Amino acid sequence: MKNLLVTLLSDQTIPNVHFIKYIQGILKTEGKEFEHLFISTEGMERKGVGQWIRKVCAIADLQTIVVEHNSLSDIQEKLQNTGDYETYFVNVTGGTKIMSIGVSSFFKEKANARIYYIDGNKCWLNFPESERHSGNLVDNINLTEYVGSYGFEMREGSLSGIDFEYTKRFLPEFLKLGDAEWRIINQLREKRRKGTAVREINGLQDLLCKIGFPVSDEKFLTVNKDEVKYLTGDWFEEYIYFRLKEEKAISDGNLKTGVHLVKNNIDNEFDVVFLHNTKFYAVECKTSILSDKGNIINETIYKSTALQKNLGLFSNFSIFTLSSKDGNEVKQTHINRAKDLNIKFFCREDIVNCTNISKLLGLC
Repeated sequence: MKNLLVTLLSDQTIPNVHFIKYIQGILKTEGKEFEHLFISTEGMERKGVGQWIRKVCAIADLQTIVVEHNSLSDIQEKLQNTGDYETYFVNVTGGTKIMSIGVSSFFKEKANARIYYIDGNKCWLNFPESERHSGNLVDNINLTEYVGSYGFEMREGSLSGIDFEYTKRFLPEFLKLGDAEWRIINQLREKRRKGTAVREINGLQDLLCKIGFPVSDEKFLTVNKDEVKYLTGDWFEEYIYFRLKEEKAISDGNLKTGVHLVKNNIDNEFDVVFLHNTKFYAVECKTSILSDKGNIINETIYKSTALQKNLGLFSNFSIFTLSSKDGNEVKQTHINRAKDLNIKFFCREDIVNCTNISKLLGLC
């Protein structure tokens, strides 16, 4: 006889994915067959939540029932057609309170039901009462699965190929750049799509020589688009990325840079993203919060808060900038606004004096 995994759908998909993968792993190890039952609502069906979970968890045998989220009678009536199974593994973490009550009440009538609730990485077996206990779930979700659980497709960027040792040396050089050199970098920003001939920008050759930049063109005549992107800001993303990679607080494959998360044809680019203890982190890296359009901190904060709602309750956003508090480029109002919106904000002084980026972000 097969087993049945019962899942209540809601906007918060990770507790469901976490539990499904956990029980699937146990049943597969024991050589047991299983099917899935999703208890959904019209709202969840419109969003496609069930399909996100189905794809991430590679679910083949699936039945979905759509209930009225605030009607106990409707929920229990529609559950009447549930077939007979060896064991019912019921996760009541999702759905509404009424759905959780209705589903719990229905399956408590079955002696072979086990009813669970997920709280973070903690899994509570609440029924049968004689076996009530809690334990830690295995960390079984990777970064790709996490964003996929919220309906995002992840498109990975590529690194410049420039050695990290150079990038580490470039940080103090960058902080010493004067107005003339900033003018050259701002001109380079217009060449990010295709690169440029060195002679096209007055003073570029001198700047490249001054910073010892490893141009790939042996004749030193051009800088390609990847090198232009590096010089105009991507180097800072790579600096943070490689610092985190060296510190080894994040497991392999769960740390990416230059990522695009696409959902409903809307493309959101992130400088650095990673998954740590089943929590999503995004870091925006700004060499300066000033631009021709003024201060860009509000735009960055808006982007972060807009996406927090779509990446789970435990998503974390941070802003790193090489603008300075001492130079009055970063004002206390910027830091306070970010803090009020649960966004961590780090400026030049924090980064230059930091020996461990992972600790700065509270990972260890």
